[in-house]
Amino acid sequence: MLNDKTIIVTGAASGIGRACARRLISENNRVVALDLDRDRLEAELGPETGKLKLVAGDVARTETAQVATGRAVEAFGGVDCLAHFAAAHSKLNWEGADEDEFNRILSTNVTGSFLMAKEAAKVMIDQGVKGSMVLTASGGVLMGGTGENGRGGPAYTTSKGGVLVLVRTLAKSWGKYGIRVNALSPGVVETAMTSEYSEEAMSGAASRAALGRVSQPEEQAATAIWLLSNEAGFITGENTNVNGGAAFG
Repeated sequence: MLNDKTIIVTGAASGIGRACARRLISENNRVVALDLDRDRLEAELGPETGKLKLVAGDVARTETAQVATGRAVEAFGGVDCLAHFAAAHSKLNWEGADEDEFNRILSTNVTGSFLMAKEAAKVMIDQGVKGSMVLTASGGVLMGGTGENGRGGPAYTTSKGGVLVLVRTLAKSWGKYGIRVNALSPGVVETAMTSEYSEEAMSGAASRAALGRVSQPEEQAATAIWLLSNEAGFITGENTNVNGGAAFG
């Protein structure tokens, strides 16, 4: 689906981001992989090569987004796509969540999504590239998140709802440049994030899905890559739920 493209992948040291980066590299693309910890990036993806560059930083900081796009331009000549999976999780319920928790989660999940998309778009527009982006929301937006059994609480779910609005706003703003922006809303995926879920929560998630199981990261990555590709060339501002039929909307 994607071949010979330059893609920035955030959250690339684990979960969906790691699965996405690995597949993109295997399919002859160039990847700038971003995560908080460079050592972990290298442990999971290997050392830098002619097709892979590693960047460590916090997506909620403008500098990080600028460094990532700068590496893409310096090493590969530009940016074709952004696959943004970096996120902060909160399982605190309404009683436990406070001002600091909300600000922490919103900063990473909403502000970080905006900053990464903004800097990628600036490069695309400057170079006349009709690029594409996928920002990550959550299936919890459909069902609400209370923080029970380790699942996402109100701060997390609210932040992911914000990502959906951001996607529509950016799609409207950048459509005139041929830049597409879409959201991926995973259901429960077997990742480090969901390792905090209780056994009851994981079995419940599997039973709610029409397919009777939770997702693997590679399944989410495949959908994201399709959305980034020209095969989805007339889709923008949309949200794709990949939840095995756990909810519809």
